[in-house]
Amino acid sequence: MIYEIKNDKIVPSSKKLTSKSKGLICLFNEEQWQEYNLIENNTLEKIRFCKIEDAKKYMYGTMCIPIKGKYPLNYGFYFYFLNDNLIFIEKEGKIAQLIEEIINNRSKKDYNIIKLFHDILEFIIKDDLSYLEKLENKLSTIEDKIIHNDVHNFNETIIRTKKEILRFYHYYNQLLDLTDTLIDSYITTEDIFKVYSERVARLQSEALLLREYTQELQNLYESQISLRQNDVMKVLTIVTTIFLPLTLITGWYGMNFKYMPELTWEFGYPMIFIVFALIIIICLIIFKKNKFW
Repeated sequence: MIYEIKNDKIVPSSKKLTSKSKGLICLFNEEQWQEYNLIENNTLEKIRFCKIEDAKKYMYGTMCIPIKGKYPLNYGFYFYFLNDNLIFIEKEGKIAQLIEEIINNRSKKDYNIIKLFHDILEFIIKDDLSYLEKLENKLSTIEDKIIHNDVHNFNETIIRTKKEILRFYHYYNQLLDLTDTLIDSYITTEDIFKVYSERVARLQSEALLLREYTQELQNLYESQISLRQNDVMKVLTIVTTIFLPLTLITGWYGMNFKYMPELTWEFGYPMIFIVFALIIIICLIIFKKNKFW
């Protein structure tokens, strides 16, 4: 599919891409691109991240865009700035959808392929802030559950969320490098990419804050675990403290020496029972007074 810009509007074109073509917007799949011989080596490398490179006669780049909520899935495309033409190579057909959306929603004076590329980059990140807000709300919900001891599978959930935030952080970092290259390149003197770069930087800052938030939640969760362990140890300590004197008395009278007067005393057993009860009551009073529970 080939488009061109006429009267500041993107319209389908019947022109063919050649070495002399100018101002065309071309959408190809990999097989179609291999049929052209406009550059020395048109072999496509695997898409791993967002980048742009200057090859003197043309500029070439890749876009690797995270699919929101589907870690670790991405979609990507290749692009070329070649002889004043903008060429996209992809499998999914998402660029065609974006161009149709731009046609229906954008109208600018002096429109050109540079502004079109800028609009595509804008449309790619337009919903990112709301997605980051959803991640923040998810983390806030996890925080409430931690406080109320109602969290399940915490480590699995927080690690998965942390990885999702981290990949968006790296994604924005790559976009910043890409836009810096565009700003410094010969293909444009527009300031629009500076504004775009500032927007991406704000998104990256938001992702960084969320990343720090996940670390705080991990620390909070570990603190809650420590508190619960301390409560358990406190109960065990209280029980041990109460039964220690009882165990001492039991061991003392378990010696069964012949001349132990309490062994034949009529009220020996009730008296020991009363002593045990007094010890327990005194210990509980002492613990309560010193706020041990």
